[in-house]
Amino acid sequence: MKPNMDRVAHRFSAAAPLYHAHNVLQRRTATHLLSTLSATGRVLDLGCGPGTDFSAFSGVKEVVGVDIAQGMLRTFKQNFAGYDALCGDAQNLPLQSASIDTLYSNIALQWCHHLPDAINDIHRVLAAEGKMYASIVSQHSLAQLSDLGLRVNQFHSTQAIKACFSASQWDQLEIDTRAITVHFDNLKALLQSIKGVGASGMSAADQLSLRPNTLRGRADWQRLLKRAELTRVAAGLPLTYNICFIKAVKSR
Repeated sequence: MKPNMDRVAHRFSAAAPLYHAHNVLQRRTATHLLSTLSATGRVLDLGCGPGTDFSAFSGVKEVVGVDIAQGMLRTFKQNFAGYDALCGDAQNLPLQSASIDTLYSNIALQWCHHLPDAINDIHRVLAAEGKMYASIVSQHSLAQLSDLGLRVNQFHSTQAIKACFSASQWDQLEIDTRAITVHFDNLKALLQSIKGVGASGMSAADQLSLRPNTLRGRADWQRLLKRAELTRVAAGLPLTYNICFIKAVKSR
């Protein structure tokens, strides 16, 4: 595993115990992704985190969860003892070629150091006519944080994500980009929704980091609170993500 991915793995492992208290976005995207899912055979949950319940899909024979974070995998096995768990990087999956019938990945692939490598390896492990269902955070997400003066590194654009599929053979490719806004009671809860799932402070390409020297003391924090309150709506303080929902079918 590359050094920067070691740091990513450490942060997500540390976040595992309280992940479900902060995964507001992940729950929203999972609901949509699962509503489109047709899962059969051997299922790979890539970037599985604490796990997803596939018991509603009668055609599923086996579930394998892959994550870079050992802490997440421990929680995954506690939640789903019957599923297999593997520690691995999406860019170099610890799976045989053509061994997966259905791939599910919810808000995970944007953390890859080089997304085209991940898409190519997903193609490798999928069987002929295997299906990929994924959600990925994309460009122009978290604009409210940028407006507050917090640095948000750029995520891939929809066009760049689509281009990642051009090197491999796919019979179908559907990418639907949607803005999803989640709301919070206060700024601390908003920021914790990012930190609490392990997604802050990373330095690799296309990752989110909150500039640590933006706030120099209580006065700066109070000014930031006042600016954040100007964005409040009836539902609370908004935080908007652009999410690419992907369905792809590997060629025969």
